Amino acid sequence: MAIKLFLVLVSVILHLSNGQTGNIIRDELVTCFNNSALPGITTADRRPPSDLNLLVEFIRKIEDANPTMTQRELSLLILQEIRQDGIQRTERTLDERFGVPYSSSRVERLKFNSLLRQFLPNGERKLDFGDLSDYERCSLHYMISNTIDDIRRDNEATDCSRSARYTARIFNRWRRDDTEEQNVQEDLEETESLGLGVSVRSTQNVSSCPIELGVVYSPSGTFKVGNFLSGITAGLNQQNVENVDNRYAATITGELCEALLYQAASAVSLGAAGGWNSTLNPKYFFLQSNVLLQSTDAELRGALDGLYIALQLDTLLSRNSDFRISQLIDMYYSPYEKGVLDSSFKACNRYSLYSNMTNTETMTTQLFNYMPVLNRHAISGSSLTSGVFQELTNVGIQAFNTYLPHMASSDLACLGESTIERVATDFLIYFDSGWNYNTVQLVLSYILDNIDVNKFQSRYTVYGGSSLNNITSQGTRYLADFYIQFNQTTYNNETAGFNYVGIFEAVENYGRNKLNNNSYAGGESTIVLLVTRTSLTDDQRTFLTQRREIFNNQLPDIEFLVLGVGSESDYSAIVTNTNRVAILQDTTSEDTLRSIGQQVVNNIKQIPRAIINPGCTSQYTGSSSTFFVTDYVEPLGVNYYRISPNYFATGGENRNLRIREKGYGTINVCLSRDTSRPDNSSGSDCSSLQNSEKVVDITNYCSDSVNSCQPIYISVIGGNSSVQCKSTLCRFPDDIQYQITLENAGCATGSSVMVTVSTITVFIMFLQIALFVLL
Repeated sequence: MAIKLFLVLVSVILHLSNGQTGNIIRDELVTCFNNSALPGITTADRRPPSDLNLLVEFIRKIEDANPTMTQRELSLLILQEIRQDGIQRTERTLDERFGVPYSSSRVERLKFNSLLRQFLPNGERKLDFGDLSDYERCSLHYMISNTIDDIRRDNEATDCSRSARYTARIFNRWRRDDTEEQNVQEDLEETESLGLGVSVRSTQNVSSCPIELGVVYSPSGTFKVGNFLSGITAGLNQQNVENVDNRYAATITGELCEALLYQAASAVSLGAAGGWNSTLNPKYFFLQSNVLLQSTDAELRGALDGLYIALQLDTLLSRNSDFRISQLIDMYYSPYEKGVLDSSFKACNRYSLYSNMTNTETMTTQLFNYMPVLNRHAISGSSLTSGVFQELTNVGIQAFNTYLPHMASSDLACLGESTIERVATDFLIYFDSGWNYNTVQLVLSYILDNIDVNKFQSRYTVYGGSSLNNITSQGTRYLADFYIQFNQTTYNNETAGFNYVGIFEAVENYGRNKLNNNSYAGGESTIVLLVTRTSLTDDQRTFLTQRREIFNNQLPDIEFLVLGVGSESDYSAIVTNTNRVAILQDTTSEDTLRSIGQQVVNNIKQIPRAIINPGCTSQYTGSSSTFFVTDYVEPLGVNYYRISPNYFATGGENRNLRIREKGYGTINVCLSRDTSRPDNSSGSDCSSLQNSEKVVDITNYCSDSVNSCQPIYISVIGGNSSVQCKSTLCRFPDDIQYQITLENAGCATGSSVMVTVSTITVFIMFLQIALFVLL
């Protein structure tokens, strides 16, 4: 008897030790629902958006904080410690000193609990969250946890119509018409009268457009992140329980089974379309229906994607044993349609992948086998007999095979292979708070989201244009800093106006400090974006014209862009080409702001990365030396570089430019003196390299002054990758490493005049005083 009791206790402990604690919210997640601890955390407006790049960023931070943990352990612990499904607000008011008015009581919790308790092992370690703040950790929880907020809101009319406006293309998808929706409701009520279906609560307090949580916006369709992560976790922890493959239970058959058991009828409703409040700043995903939401479109997409990854993981790991979760997400959902080590294995191709990955027979078997397992959780609220499982399985497979092509017709199809042009820039943003906050926030969020802000490529800093104070962390590589630090309060604290002279002085000092760092060899562009609503005075225009010449000669790799009012020619004293000016409008129209933001992104991409001799400093007095830059390019990727004549016009004999592929694959290298984006079609000097190098003698490239000497432009295009890149500097495992070296290169400035900003400022003040006295 004692042994039996012991075994029962062990079974109970193992059953509950995975971190799921019934309907209460786990201790480590209570903070995410406590507005006293984290003000505004339960309101999506106060959290970072449901953005793909942010999802990757948060998971990457966790990976970096747990370097000794395998991806198998990591994926499991992310589900167990950060995800909890079915959380909803209770109707009572509670003093937050004693708890929070939320519980995991919705039906979504049942399938997730079944997955953790029956189909995945128990995690034996604890996550270290490292640099991931509580706000970010909780934002990640909301991104990956499945629930639906269907309580009616006061602003229903605005919300429900606004979501439709921002996602007009969603309405092109196949949907039940009004008659069919009415029939669904009638069928449901009739089924209830027989005592076989799910109970329907009063519709008096049910939202017309419920909010679906746990979803992330992507160009290939909004998807349920938790389903994708469950697929990865099951694929890394494969097991069969009661003839159920956990890779299917964690993904697509789990979704279908949940809907079938919940609805328990001779016809099942699959899918529910939705729309975002905004695609520039996606915070709320509103569903277009408020009944039968057990398998929404986002859930089906995430489940299919998760299944594909799970089924392919053995193959992927055989090619790359160090795959990271963040890399799988980054590659599979890439807006460039990169794919996971295969150009066809990507989210925009999910419906074509279905027939290659699985078949109706396997789906039917897995669905039928999983149904009695999940039924033990009484998802339907009723006790179903095992005799109905075969009928429900047939109903589910037929409904899925019918709905899948209709859902596919509404999602964006792959556009085909294209060049992948990543940005690597040190991006300085100065804003004029005379603009409406929402206008600036939306356009900057679009720009930052599209210039590869991450630990491998771009960094940025946002400054007040009047005070010159930092609004975000200096040189941050985290998008979340923008959404958390650049808020309405900090914006309102900034005085309207634009200090052009002070900005130029600050940028010059910043640029000189970079050059004085004897380990800095570039590999990135340095771009200053002026978001101004203040017109230039004549004195400022005179000052900037003079100062622009100093920048050209002594800081040639700092480029200015303008986002302002008036006309492009108004800023000719600032930019080298008025094409680098975009005219901003005080609007929150997303189409307008997206177009303006894309213009800025295009301008950023037109500016090559700089290669800089770290021995020259800002005085250009260093002796001849040899230096190099190591960089990476992915297959189909292209990186553009510019070497200013300041770094090769002088030097020793046998000045050479060497570009070497380091044995990771093939690259195509092109050089030019007059085309900033050289390629095979431009008549440039191009070579294909594989574990070899291209050597160019540049000794006589400058026969006259530095000012009259053209830069060297380089493009590096990624070909085939043959070796797994394990460097911590590789964003992707198929990155190809190469090295650009300048030998015996000297230092020269385009002008012998070294004028400081303070000198010119004092001079202008003197002129102003003199004019005042004369008048």
